[in-house]
Amino acid sequence: HTRSHTRSFLGPPLQASLLVCNAGAILNEKRVLEKYGFGFSQLGQNSMGSNDAGALKQQVIGLLHAATYMRMPLVVANIVVIVLKLLIG
Repeated sequence: HTRSHTRSFLGPPLQASLLVCNAGAILNEKRVLEKYGFGFSQLGQNSMGSNDAGALKQQVIGLLHAATYMRMPLVVANIVVIVLKLLIG
């Protein structure tokens, strides 16, 4: 009983995180990210230590750039989730 409760409690947040990672990995840097000021070229600009919004933007840019290198592990994670969903439900 507790095992199925734990699976239903942890499953949706993990699946949501996987979906967010997938979304970040497929964003095109030149067409989307640069257009809205989140391209890798903006990573070093406006790096004032007192500006919390600027620091947060720098972290988001770094995270989005890192997500593009996580495409192959994401493919593997997606396959595992799909197989588990097919087998377990």
